[in-house]
Amino acid sequence: MSVPTAATARPDEPARPAPAGAGVAQDGLRAVSLPGLTRQTYRITLITGDEVTLTRDGGRYTVTAFPTARADGTHPTIDVTVSTGPGGTDARLHALPSDAQALVTSGAVDRKIFDVGWLAARLERGENTPLGVTAKFGDRLDAAALDKRVSGLPGATTAAKHPDQGTVDLRVEPGRATAFWAALRGTNSPGGLSDYLFGRVTPKLGGGAVAVWPTGLRSERVAPQTDTGQPKYRVTQVYKRKNGEPFQCGTLLMTICPIFGFQLVQVAGTATGSAYDSVSARCLDSDPCTTFEATFEVPPGTYEAGGHAIFRLDGREQQLNLELPEFTVTGDTTLTRDADAARELTVGTPRPTETFIGSRITFRTYGDGRGGGTLSFTGYGNSRFWAIPSAPVTVGTFHLGVNWVLGKPMVTMAVTRPKRVELKATLPAEWYRRPGWEVARFSGRHTLELVDAGLGRDADLSRVDARGRLVLVRIDAAKPAGGQCQIGPAQLMRARAAGAAGVLVEPISTGGPWPTATCLLPTEPDWWYDESQEAADIPYASVSPREAENLRGLLRRGPVKIDVSGYDSVSPYVYTLHVYHEGRIPPALHTQVTDRQLVRADTALHGTQAQPASLIYSAFRPNETAVAGVPYNYLTDSVRFTTYRGPVSPDLVRNQFYEPFGGEPGARSVDVTDRAGPATTRWTARPLVPGVPELSPRVFRSQPGKWEGDWSTEVCGFCRQGDTFYPLTFLVSGAQPDHATGAYVFEPENLHLYADGRELPQAGSMIWGATYELPAESRRYRLTAENGTTTTAWTFTSGAVARDEPPKGFLCPEGSGSPCRADPLLFLRYDAGTDVGDAVTAPGRHRIRVTAYHQVAGAPAVRSVDLSISTDGGVSWKKLRVTATGGGNHTASYQVPRLADTTGTVSIRARAQDAGGNTVEQTVLDAFRLTGRR
Repeated sequence: MSVPTAATARPDEPARPAPAGAGVAQDGLRAVSLPGLTRQTYRITLITGDEVTLTRDGGRYTVTAFPTARADGTHPTIDVTVSTGPGGTDARLHALPSDAQALVTSGAVDRKIFDVGWLAARLERGENTPLGVTAKFGDRLDAAALDKRVSGLPGATTAAKHPDQGTVDLRVEPGRATAFWAALRGTNSPGGLSDYLFGRVTPKLGGGAVAVWPTGLRSERVAPQTDTGQPKYRVTQVYKRKNGEPFQCGTLLMTICPIFGFQLVQVAGTATGSAYDSVSARCLDSDPCTTFEATFEVPPGTYEAGGHAIFRLDGREQQLNLELPEFTVTGDTTLTRDADAARELTVGTPRPTETFIGSRITFRTYGDGRGGGTLSFTGYGNSRFWAIPSAPVTVGTFHLGVNWVLGKPMVTMAVTRPKRVELKATLPAEWYRRPGWEVARFSGRHTLELVDAGLGRDADLSRVDARGRLVLVRIDAAKPAGGQCQIGPAQLMRARAAGAAGVLVEPISTGGPWPTATCLLPTEPDWWYDESQEAADIPYASVSPREAENLRGLLRRGPVKIDVSGYDSVSPYVYTLHVYHEGRIPPALHTQVTDRQLVRADTALHGTQAQPASLIYSAFRPNETAVAGVPYNYLTDSVRFTTYRGPVSPDLVRNQFYEPFGGEPGARSVDVTDRAGPATTRWTARPLVPGVPELSPRVFRSQPGKWEGDWSTEVCGFCRQGDTFYPLTFLVSGAQPDHATGAYVFEPENLHLYADGRELPQAGSMIWGATYELPAESRRYRLTAENGTTTTAWTFTSGAVARDEPPKGFLCPEGSGSPCRADPLLFLRYDAGTDVGDAVTAPGRHRIRVTAYHQVAGAPAVRSVDLSISTDGGVSWKKLRVTATGGGNHTASYQVPRLADTTGTVSIRARAQDAGGNTVEQTVLDAFRLTGRR
């Protein structure tokens, strides 16, 4: 079974047992980002239904957030705030969705509910589900009244009632958290923060609740900021945007809408690290509000200011970072932030791209070594990030960056008649074919005539000839046609029945509670929010209201033809870029990358089940302990495409995670892109056999000390610590030996250790499964193990450990309590050169590469490798002639017969020996597949 690798815990925290299958807490180590957490991966469902994943790399974590669509079709922005102590230790994380900000700021919802560290610690203790929260409904309500209130909160069950306090302890099932949150938040929206800040409108919870907090973990009343004995000065920050599209922000009409609150943090002075929230905020004009101010009371010192807002441009939501990295307060201070001066963070690539998804990160260190940052997560269609230029910082460090996943535009459109006009057509947000949420996409290249079909009703379509044409429609929100801002399947299916080749949607809603409302792009289908509806199988895209009106103007003058080009598959190329601006927010935020700055990796996702999978990308600057992961979701295995990684940077450690759904093994890699050029990436190519991954030495050179020792990325395999031998391993592919699958623990009954011909008794670790207690004197051992259809036998010598020397990049299984060392086992791995379906053709001649290797430096040289194959499931074997090519690598050529004369697979039997007498014998039945010639 696979289990995560180990993490470390703070020495001042009491050790507690971790559940089986988790990593192990280690005393005496401080280089850790989230104290007490030991698992490799945590998948956390927030009370809002949004998901946050933590994936450990050494003492650091990649944070990936997945906003969940709300019932009204909106997707929140999720801000993850990171705080660290001196040296980057003891980080704390809070993941706050934008539609919870007003409720948290006002105190109706306790911020601890969004404490990712606390939520992960629940998983650590085995408290996977459900989430325990306490809701207060009033004072001294009887049990019947409390039951009635709780009945309005779907997805929650009552654990305990406290009538004397008017509270109920609830258990919220993660699978129904979205519905629970929809009822709990009532009518509050992201714009509710502006109502609270500027209109003094206190947000109210739904269901009659007045407050919610984690059961048994309510925050104390907020204490005053550090009293430095110095005078307090008033800091006034004025934010303005005169050139914006007014839109509804709560009950206000605004050109810039704050969705996360305002805060100042002292970066140098007598209260370094102290945070100060705004004491007041107000709009300075109205209808719309184009200028507002926030005021603070702080002691003298050097500060940074934070905040997050949105504005709209051409029907699309824009994410505005209000970060001001540094300013000094020596008296009352007024700062004016001009959002019209904001610049968009963009990137140019050698090939045409659109943004699939992106995450923004800011990270600031203070004068005393502490620091913090904000990771902002959005969904497809909303990954447009802006920032206001600033002066350079003089204290600590600062960087602003974006992690991008870009690919070939899924659809492009341009008017070709009567004149050429480029259109910014967008597809629905769930572009990655989430199972059950599929939307037909345009495929191939076509020139289509455009017709205007109004609301797409029968009467509208009867007035035009839609056959083979592109039909322009507005959103019909009159039920049961569609949603307020979603295209209804009835509209699409009527267009399909009329013979239309596709639909172009103008995001103007007609009908519903807000007729003629302008909706945000991209336009989503209503069946995503009403599962009883049938999905329409006609492709559609949406354009902005301005573009739609321009098209109607062209139609009034004559025929309009549109060139449409698209594809209905995985993008043939993907850019995974990590772009940073150091020391300040510069006046220009566009970055152009060239092929000379990029690694061009031929990327294959191996597998045979065609199940969805995710690739997640992240990167660590030298001073970061938690960073944003960017997912490329709902890929399928058995696909191949080109990945462009970069830009090259010698001190940036890049991480990639392959996460298939359905229980198949995933993998991850940690590397440095310090030089451009070609590369290959093969995710989980078979066969996967016991071994250890080859960690890149470039990582250790890139950030010395950060990815070794206490910050190591993996647990030591087949390691002896004191007198305890830990037969841990990894599943390793010879096609990609640097990929780690997470530590693998053999089932105890499949593991046997012998000395002098006698089997030794097993001991046991709650974390690492079977272990063995060995005598101090050096002895010869034979270890046999089975995992699946693979059987392996090792002979090796083990004796007392004189000093602590785990392989570089690996941690001792039980921390630093006693020295450990990897025993000199000899391993094998195989690269069969299979296709993405893990197959080779039959009949045919093929080559296989087998590598014999150790995980310890200075191990005895490999002396011999023998290799045999079987095409009848191991009934008969054919020995191959093996040629050594250096470095433990060997190759062999072999012939397979017709597919009908085989069992459809190739099995492997191998044996290797080194100069020290250590041996490995391994049989892998059905190691890879055979397929007939095409």
